[in-house]
Amino acid sequence: MSAVALPAVLGGDPVLTPANEPVWPEVGGVESAFLAEVTDSGQWVGYANHPAKWRAVLEQVVADTTGYRYGVGQPNGTLAIASGLRAQLHARGGSWARERDEVLVADLTHASAHHGVTLGVAAQLGRAPRLVPIPAKLDATMDEEVAAAYLAQHADRVLAVVPATMYGNFGAIGRFASLGREHDVAVHHDNALGGAARYDGPGAPTASLSGQGGGKAAPSCEGGLTLTDDPELAALLRADTDCGTGPGRLDPIPYAEVGPMMAGNQRMGEQPAALLLVQWLRALHARLLMRENRRLIRALIADPGLFPVPVLWNPPPDAEYPPFFALYLSCTDALEQELGLTPKDLRVTLAAEGIWAEAGFTPTHLDPAWRHWADGVPLSYDVSARVVERAVFVHTKFLRDPRFPEVLGEILRRVVAHRDRLRGIGDGRPEPVW
Repeated sequence: MSAVALPAVLGGDPVLTPANEPVWPEVGGVESAFLAEVTDSGQWVGYANHPAKWRAVLEQVVADTTGYRYGVGQPNGTLAIASGLRAQLHARGGSWARERDEVLVADLTHASAHHGVTLGVAAQLGRAPRLVPIPAKLDATMDEEVAAAYLAQHADRVLAVVPATMYGNFGAIGRFASLGREHDVAVHHDNALGGAARYDGPGAPTASLSGQGGGKAAPSCEGGLTLTDDPELAALLRADTDCGTGPGRLDPIPYAEVGPMMAGNQRMGEQPAALLLVQWLRALHARLLMRENRRLIRALIADPGLFPVPVLWNPPPDAEYPPFFALYLSCTDALEQELGLTPKDLRVTLAAEGIWAEAGFTPTHLDPAWRHWADGVPLSYDVSARVVERAVFVHTKFLRDPRFPEVLGEILRRVVAHRDRLRGIGDGRPEPVW
C-alpha cells in the first residue's frame, strides 16, 4: 500500500474543507463603503446631463484594462451581447440585413449567450435569426477554420459571427475580426469568461463582459459592459441603454447626436457599477496569482515524475494574463491507457477532495433546449463533444489561491498512488454539480 494519503472519495480526509478552502468572492469594507455612498447620495442611476459617477469610472477602467476605448454599462453580460449586435446592425442599416438571417455562434458556450444573440437581432430587425453553431477546437473556443469555410460559401446570408472566450482561452479573435471585414459581416466577441484580462490583438467591433463576483449578483442587477473602439457605435450603445438618449456633455463617450433608434432601456445602476468596479480591481490583482499558478500547474502536469506520459493538457494562455475563468484541463487518451481512469473518475475524485471541478458547459448540439439549431447543419461536432467528455474545468476561486498548485499536486499524487482502487469510481455516481 502506498504511503500517499488515501483519496477522500475512498474514505481519506479531503485536502480542502470548508475550513481551509479559498475564499471567493473576496469581500471587505470597500464594498460596504461604496454601497453606503450610493444609497446615501440618492442618485442610484444616471442619464444625459446627470452622469452616473460610478458607472462612468467603471466604464473607463474596464475599457482601458481590456484594450478598448469605450465601455457602456449593461445590466448583465447577456444583454451586453444583445446591445452590441443591435448597435452594429443599426449602423449597417436595414437594406444590408434584408437577405441575411444567420448568426454563427460558438457551439461550446453558455446557452444564455444564444439568448442574447436572438434578443439583439430580433429587437433590431423585427425577426429572429437562425443560429448556426460552429464546432469547438480542443481549447474549447470556436473553430475559426470551420467558420471561414462556412463564410466562404454562405456569407451572403450571415448577419454576424459571435465567438466566445472559453475557460481562459480567447481563441482566434483577431482572425474572426478579419473574417468579418473580408465577408462584410458583423462580429461580436462574447468575452464573459475573459474577466480582467487584456487581449492585445485586433479586436471585434464590439465585445461584452459580465460581472466578476460570486454569482455575479449585485443589489439591482448582475452587471456587465459592452466595449468598442468606434465612437459611433459607442454613442449608439449609450442611446440603446439610456432609453434613446445618447452621450451627454459629461459622458466619457464623446458627445454625438443620435437619431431615433430602438432603445433597450438596459441602463446600469450605480450600485452594481460600484460593486463591479471593486470586483474588477480585485481581479486585476488576482490575475497575477492566476498567471503564476497556471505556469506552475502546466509544469506539474508535464512532470514525468508524476505522470510518465502527460494524462492532462492545458492550452497555453493567449492573453496578457490568464482570464477570469482560467483553468481548463483536458484529459488525454493516456489517462485511460496509463492509469485506467476515465475523465469522470477524475472529476468525481477531485470533487471529493473539495475542488470545484466539472465537465463545463453543455455544447449547443447536445443541449435539449438548443440542440435543434444544429439539426440540418452540415458540420461535425465531434470535437465539441470530446471537449466536454474529457474536460476538467476548475473554478476560478482555486486558481486565485497561491496554495492551489501544491494542493492540486497532492491530489494528483493520491490519484496516481491509488489508481487501482479509483478505476470506475465515477460509474453510477452523478457528475459534480456546483
